[in-house]
Amino acid sequence: MAERKLAKATDQAFTRRLLTVEEKWGDRPLASITTRDIADLLSTWSDAGKKRMAQAVRSLLLDFFREAIAAGWLENNPVAPTRAPRIEVARARLTLESFMAIYEQAKTMTPWVQRSMELALVAGQRREDLRDLGPRNIRDGKLWIRQRKTGALVCIPLDLRLRVVGWSLGEIVARCRDNIISKHLIHHNAHTGRAKPGDPIRLQSITGAFADARDKAGITWPTDKTPPTFHEIRSLAARLYADQGTDAQALLGHKSPDMTAVYRDARGDDWIEVKTASI
Repeated sequence: MAERKLAKATDQAFTRRLLTVEEKWGDRPLASITTRDIADLLSTWSDAGKKRMAQAVRSLLLDFFREAIAAGWLENNPVAPTRAPRIEVARARLTLESFMAIYEQAKTMTPWVQRSMELALVAGQRREDLRDLGPRNIRDGKLWIRQRKTGALVCIPLDLRLRVVGWSLGEIVARCRDNIISKHLIHHNAHTGRAKPGDPIRLQSITGAFADARDKAGITWPTDKTPPTFHEIRSLAARLYADQGTDAQALLGHKSPDMTAVYRDARGDDWIEVKTASI
């Protein structure tokens, strides 16, 4: 784990899960752990309705025993035969139509609300990474991003254009760089509480402002789903870029196409560069 240089929060989450595994099997030889043992451990979360945690622990154990095989301690991975818990996503997907309706409502709010939505849609990045972006991330006609969650390095050309809305990344960046001096693309445009013009926006404020605009839009969501959050813009970006033939996996910074597939579902040390040939 140390060699992977994980984000602090990810490292802490993995450590907690490993401690749980150690408490359960710490006195047993690796070779004695069976598929039944794995299934029984995962069921403690699944049966309690915590399927997402069961899924996370299974993923960690799969990797754990894969490392043991690579080190020559085992020949087979006891986790592989188990089934990944099926998780039904309760949050509604964001469509382009609903995004534009929310975006229209954001016009009545402070300017950074629309800028955050535009940047999220065209850059396809997480809220935390969008908040951290500033002029220092722009050079050689590209936007350079080190993702907080995974450490992935993503390089996006400023001429990347999301054709369905007609916005390019360079145009959005230019809108963000207004007449206020700031180290952040998304920043306060006026004095708000203790915040001064140019100060970065708190993550909770980005989430809350989007939710306010969403609620004002008066959109009817499925009764069995919760309304989409700001994070759903990333999923929408993945789907829209995939539709126009742009490499959504590279844009999102995923090393696995399986993870990108989750985002596209309609419900490292190397920079991952988004190619412009297919734009």
